[in-house]
Amino acid sequence: MCGLRFLWGIVMDFYTYTTTREACSRAGLDDAPDAFYETALADALAIQSAQFFFQLNNERDWEKARRPYYNVWPSIVPMLTRLNLDLDSGLIQLPMPALCVRLPKQNNPMTFDWRGQSFQIRCIMLGDMGEGKAISVLIDVGETMNNGAFDMPVYTYCNFRRQDGLTVEQSLAGLGKDAFSDIGVQVPSDFVTDCVRLCCSLCLLEHDPSVIEPDVLSKDRDKFESSGDQKYVDKAHRRGKVGWNVGRHIEVSPHYRRPHMALVWTGTGRAVPKIVPRRGSVVHRELVEKVPSGFGESGQPAAKC
Repeated sequence: MCGLRFLWGIVMDFYTYTTTREACSRAGLDDAPDAFYETALADALAIQSAQFFFQLNNERDWEKARRPYYNVWPSIVPMLTRLNLDLDSGLIQLPMPALCVRLPKQNNPMTFDWRGQSFQIRCIMLGDMGEGKAISVLIDVGETMNNGAFDMPVYTYCNFRRQDGLTVEQSLAGLGKDAFSDIGVQVPSDFVTDCVRLCCSLCLLEHDPSVIEPDVLSKDRDKFESSGDQKYVDKAHRRGKVGWNVGRHIEVSPHYRRPHMALVWTGTGRAVPKIVPRRGSVVHRELVEKVPSGFGESGQPAAKC
């Protein structure tokens, strides 16, 4: 049991995404989600801001899906951003209509300097732009803009194109800048590319429980770790906590030798790409073999991820 408690012993805090609706509510604008997004989307169309329209659309989808997230632990980040994704961009599919990728507040490997000040990639909001043509990517570095009444988050925006015959690497090389990229904090282009590469890699992750697992309520973590009982996942989902930890065992387990991540082709005709851990090994398997194998029926499945 000492080993099992140690797995949860490292406390890791993760950033999360602030929606436009949440920012407005801090100024006393407390519309219900449906009413807020109906009005805000109409306003975005009126001012002909496609970028703001897709941001609002993603945020609405995310809230409807109960704000699903991936907590990406520090050690796995470089493993996923170093991969060469030489495969068709159309094979990158989000596991759900909108997803928040959350980076850690401690030991965050995605940190950069701008004008003498240190910034971190805090979180990344992903959303399907419809018809399978692109994924909308909103990158949060903690930048805000004061509009006179309250601080509104400012996100770096780009689109990841999905197109038959266009590889992921080609799509990454063609990432364009948003209309406001030269205003405010300027995220280095290589960091933007790393953010999108990280998200593409997450979408290809094999659901190996040593790499990705459900996040549960803090008071249930030890019980879930020792039993793997699905009821703790269902309980978390009922309380509005719909999330997964990515790379937690790689980060904290004293019984797991760190692997590297590899892109492999699986399925009939080896047509399905997946990212799996390689060369990792469990030193004392009996301590970790009870890790659960499923994500649960009450939340959004990650069948494509």
